[in-house]
Amino acid sequence: MLSHRPLPAVRALRSPSPLAGRWASPRATLATTLAAALALAAVGCGKKGGSDGPSAATITAAAATTPSDGPAIDVAKAPKLAALALSVPILDKPSKAAKKIGYLRLGAVVARTEAPAGSEACSGGWYRVAPRGYVCADESVSLDPQAPIARAAALRPDLSKPLPYRYAFVRAVAPQYLRVPTKEEQHKSEFKLDEHLAWFSRKGKEDNKLALGANDVELPGQPKPARPSTSLTWGESFGAQQAAASPRTEGEGYDPLPFWLEGGRKIPNVSSFRTQPYAIFADRTRRHTGLALVGAFDGGEAADHRGFAVTTDLRLVPIDKLKPDAGSPFHGVEVGSEATLPLGFVRGKCEKKKASCAHSYKLVGEAFLKEGALAHRAMVRLTGKVRRGGEVLYREAQDGTWVRAADVAVAQSPEEWPQAANAGEKWVEVSIENQTLVLWEGKKPVYATLVSTGQDGMDDPKTSKATPRGTFRIQSKHVTATMDSNEKQARAAEEGKTVRRGQGLFELRDVPWIAYFEGGYALHGAYWHDVFGVARSHGCVNLAPVDARRVFGWVEPQVPEGWHGVVSEPNAGTTVVIHK
Repeated sequence: MLSHRPLPAVRALRSPSPLAGRWASPRATLATTLAAALALAAVGCGKKGGSDGPSAATITAAAATTPSDGPAIDVAKAPKLAALALSVPILDKPSKAAKKIGYLRLGAVVARTEAPAGSEACSGGWYRVAPRGYVCADESVSLDPQAPIARAAALRPDLSKPLPYRYAFVRAVAPQYLRVPTKEEQHKSEFKLDEHLAWFSRKGKEDNKLALGANDVELPGQPKPARPSTSLTWGESFGAQQAAASPRTEGEGYDPLPFWLEGGRKIPNVSSFRTQPYAIFADRTRRHTGLALVGAFDGGEAADHRGFAVTTDLRLVPIDKLKPDAGSPFHGVEVGSEATLPLGFVRGKCEKKKASCAHSYKLVGEAFLKEGALAHRAMVRLTGKVRRGGEVLYREAQDGTWVRAADVAVAQSPEEWPQAANAGEKWVEVSIENQTLVLWEGKKPVYATLVSTGQDGMDDPKTSKATPRGTFRIQSKHVTATMDSNEKQARAAEEGKTVRRGQGLFELRDVPWIAYFEGGYALHGAYWHDVFGVARSHGCVNLAPVDARRVFGWVEPQVPEGWHGVVSEPNAGTTVVIHK
């Protein structure tokens, strides 16, 4: 397993904050309600604990505190409410016009009061949920936690891991089926399927081997990973939870056929894509789409024993059209226990075809003599001393060697302390020039790592893909949410332009550990790249999954247990300072 130590050797468009606007009309149909609720979870980037790291209980705070709107709910004994939509809003008062304070994810089950607190514009009544807030008991929820859709979506995100789901990328355009398709239906729905399956039988599995990733890192306070990603069965790499052999797929590690698909039953379409009753699939996935998966099973004889993966919204995608991904195992360091500031992270890779590797140097007289090569993103403890050797600036390491200043991204104390530091509060510092992030408690550094900010550097965020500079506060947090290019298409339409299919379009589902600090700009995990330390986002601050989980659990507000997202009270979220 990978230990939680420095390891040596998004693209997301601007869109409004996902918790803005009013709730849907009181008598919405289930389809309309689900579409409106989904807007809370489909988002993008852009304008409009302690030193041992967070526990799962920290990331979703326990519901033991007494809410301001009534006595505490006894979670163990109280009746439950289940979410049947991708996103079910929680409001601060029993009214459609009330302020949103958070939301539940499809399949979530939370404690509620026995009786509703009124029925204004909500025929099913408003139930107070733990630890606070009200949910309208309309068609998007069930008072029976064993409702079929709730049971089908019962697998919750694993908050103890850097990647809360299994993830994969779409390698070829594929339908998202609403039931297991027959062999004939597959050929009608998928272009050149015979050619694809022939290729897959030759080299598909070899091409799909997982490397060690984010969930292989051993985290403080968490159980040691049971098995490395490289040892997962074929089915497990796509989200299978309980292996079951089948006549032609023995040893694949698939789940049994889900109960909600037995007998050829169709899955209720809870996605925002509207379908006709006779449709067997709800939309297609583009190539390179990122998916979060919660199951994988053998489709059976009628489906020619083809494997299918289950997405978080219960649609089915053929496994042979997916490539599993384990995310980056890179992460930063706890400051104080393993390092002190200033510290540096080696910027460049030392590759055979490149002559510009980072090295350590020994100072002999006035000359800097090259010594060993430095591993990519290795941590270098620095003294803070700098010295010039001709035209090159060097930084001194604590072991007496030197490194070229241009070869390391430096995390260091700021020249000017923000108000949060002077007040002894927690705050987050991001340096665009260094591509570093530091967590602070007052003037004490807690954690330091590399990030990827907006690809346009110090340009104007209003007209470019740059990250805004200034002092902000965390506005809302989301365990996961979708980031896509829908706004790019809308903006092009407003300007009378067209975006050709596949041109600059993307969809990244269940981006983990999102903390919005200004409009649509957020700190969040990125499972789709491993170039942390290099500016490459569309304005957000990308973190490696291990770091994103660490930051998410540390900043305020905490997400209540069972919730998927929470909104901060005004001026109560953790301060975020972004500077050059």
